[in-house]
Amino acid sequence: MKATTSVIIVTIFLTIYTILFSIGLYINVLSCLFLISPIILIGMVYTVLKEDSKEYSELGENEEWGYRDKKREHLGMF
Repeated sequence: MKATTSVIIVTIFLTIYTILFSIGLYINVLSCLFLISPIILIGMVYTVLKEDSKEYSELGENEEWGYRDKKREHLGMF
């Protein structure tokens, strides 16, 4: 599952939960949804962190991690 799809599904789930809570649905249904929500959120976080749809080049010899939007000369010394 892609990260975008996962975020959309969790957002819809939590929006529905909030609407049902505002309406005052049965406490048993809300309790089940509440107990399921951490599992869904953890699944979403895992999916987003493991997303590898964008390919990055491997670092070369004597290269360190840095910012891709800045040139090495502009970063300066830390």
